[in-house]
Amino acid sequence: MEERKTIIDYIEQVMEIFGFSIFMLNIFCLLFGEDAREFSSMFVMGKEGLRIATMMQFLSMAVWIVLFRFLFFTDVVIKNMRVVYRACGMITSILVIMVIYVSIFRWFPANDWLPWVMFFICFLISFAVSLAVTGFKERMENKRMEEALQKLKEKEPAAKGE
Repeated sequence: MEERKTIIDYIEQVMEIFGFSIFMLNIFCLLFGEDAREFSSMFVMGKEGLRIATMMQFLSMAVWIVLFRFLFFTDVVIKNMRVVYRACGMITSILVIMVIYVSIFRWFPANDWLPWVMFFICFLISFAVSLAVTGFKERMENKRMEEALQKLKEKEPAAKGE
């Protein structure tokens, strides 16, 4: 049974996604910032870091991702849908919002193919890392639940014998 989440749980998810995004962007600033300065609104400060506007854009993107996760992976809105379709819907929704952000905020020239290739490579890497972390967390939680169940089963015969 899944525990009910509070608004604090969702804020925590937003901050985790936002923190990871900003961490990666800072690494990109250090590695490519000077070269991308004229190319992308995200890197106008070069190696000096990120603008507040860029960080706020990524914060809002993190909110969208958590909103899509809520929409597609809880039974509050969508009751009967296979996990594969939920995942595809969430990924598609995130990609649509990201394409909109690329266009609105001019993260990179939308008419150039190379930034799109790099964007999709970064997206796939981030998705793979996220999937790995989620899988690891789920395995650890399942292991904890299995151990708790085992302890409960061990106590049960002792309680009946009293």
